[in-house]
Amino acid sequence: MKMPYLIVFLITVLSLKAQEAHKKVKIFYDCQADYCEITYLKQNLQAVEFVRDRNFADVHIIVLSEQNGSGGYVFHLNFIGQNNFIDIQQKYDFSVGTDATQDDIRNRLLKYLQLGLVPFWSRTGLADKLEIKLNTQKQNKENVDKWHHWIFKIGGHAWFNGDSNSGSRDLTGYAKATKVDKQNKFAFSLRYNTGQNRYTFNGQEIKSSREFFYINTYRVWGINQHWSYGIFGQFNRSKFRNYAQSYSLFGGLEYNLFPYKESASKSLVWTLKAGSLYNNYFEKTVYNKTEEILWRASLMLNGNLVKKWGSIYAGIDYATYLHDLKLYAVGFNLGTNLRIAKGLDFNTNAYYGIQHDQINIAAGNLTLEETLLAQKQLQSGYDYYFSIGLSYSFGSIYNSIVNPRFDNDSGGSRSCYCF
Repeated sequence: MKMPYLIVFLITVLSLKAQEAHKKVKIFYDCQADYCEITYLKQNLQAVEFVRDRNFADVHIIVLSEQNGSGGYVFHLNFIGQNNFIDIQQKYDFSVGTDATQDDIRNRLLKYLQLGLVPFWSRTGLADKLEIKLNTQKQNKENVDKWHHWIFKIGGHAWFNGDSNSGSRDLTGYAKATKVDKQNKFAFSLRYNTGQNRYTFNGQEIKSSREFFYINTYRVWGINQHWSYGIFGQFNRSKFRNYAQSYSLFGGLEYNLFPYKESASKSLVWTLKAGSLYNNYFEKTVYNKTEEILWRASLMLNGNLVKKWGSIYAGIDYATYLHDLKLYAVGFNLGTNLRIAKGLDFNTNAYYGIQHDQINIAAGNLTLEETLLAQKQLQSGYDYYFSIGLSYSFGSIYNSIVNPRFDNDSGGSRSCYCF
């Protein structure tokens, strides 16, 4: 007689468990931001089930990010209801400053994910489980920005490595100042780098050195949500590129087909720049020049689109010297990340450039050491890179469990970049 009662008890427990699991909102977390924090969210976001296929999700959450004026990030969260929740659409934005830690960012992500999921939880019968707290405490005084939107950053690093047959060092220093508001922005940056490589072969020591210094500055004014213009200045010094001194000053005009406020999810931007530059070279160039003043113009078209089915970006740029239109460069780039079908993803990343404007190349033949150790730039008619990928996953659509054991040894989520 005990067996039937045991069966009834087990059936009741399993039924209650099934009902409890049914209350969980299935989410497809589609993060294309600089910080995604998927492990932290799986461990701390309650009453949800992460799924690997968007078609099985109650809500498709797209997370995007852009850099803001403080050097931090603006996050855009889009909650797109599906199946029984198709009528629910939510959008939230939040910003973090340049001083925000990883813990600050992931806690803000968690907070806004919880906020966006409230309508979905309410519909699944979890309204009575929700707690709402409002911080209505008024501040005694308003936040005053004593820096008036200015952000400054300085730093440097030193890197050394080697063994008994080779060694290298790299020293870098940099500084940057920016000011960004809703319509206009200004930036000034400089960087200096010096390095040396040493190789020993058959008792002979071979050394190569490199050095570059640049200053970059620009001022951009916004006309409206589609038009902008700006002024751009630069100084370069690079032994590799044969520039003892290179100064440039350009003016630019830009048009975005879509409003700038939608740039994280879609944009189609035309950019025109034109101006002059002065080059003074370490060595005489292949065009028999030690210094020259030139006029140059460029035109670029770049676009990106982020949707539920994936993302795509593409661009083309053309630049030429105005005194001789045969001295030009053209570049094409394309990237995709497409969800073709359930579990099937297709991605590409490609660039091809045609270079007929390398007026800075030093004349004369390079030695074998200079070529192999990349001490000087070589003349080349083109450059390219291309990658293509196709992946298919199958099995359980649920992936809410986190198990970090031996991740360092098994190629899990923890990574170490060792140089």
